[in-house]
Amino acid sequence: MFRPWRSWRLGGSWVRVMAWLPVPDRLWYRPRLVLVAILLLFLVAASLVGDRGLIRLYQLHRTRAALTREIEHVSAANAALAEEVRALRTDPGRVEAIAREELRLVKPGETVYEFRAAAPPQPAADAR
Repeated sequence: MFRPWRSWRLGGSWVRVMAWLPVPDRLWYRPRLVLVAILLLFLVAASLVGDRGLIRLYQLHRTRAALTREIEHVSAANAALAEEVRALRTDPGRVEAIAREELRLVKPGETVYEFRAAAPPQPAADAR
């Protein structure tokens, strides 16, 4: 009776293959398996480090978020300054307030009253 099956043990389990198929030799695929494992390890390491790695990508995302926050902050400050410029160009009362507060200017004929803080009392010297 002809049995077209051939059986052999492969990695702890029995495998049945038809007799006319060549029986694989373990010597040819082990070096290839090691080569594939090394190649996969290299690809994983390359995807983690380097200029285009995941670590660099994470750093770039953090830098981008920080720059976005800074742009929003500077844009808000720029809008406030633009509003102040508009007020200075159109509102004479604002210009007068700045002249009085920062430059201490007065209109002709105005009397200025300055109040100075009282000096702290000096401790009495011991009389002997």
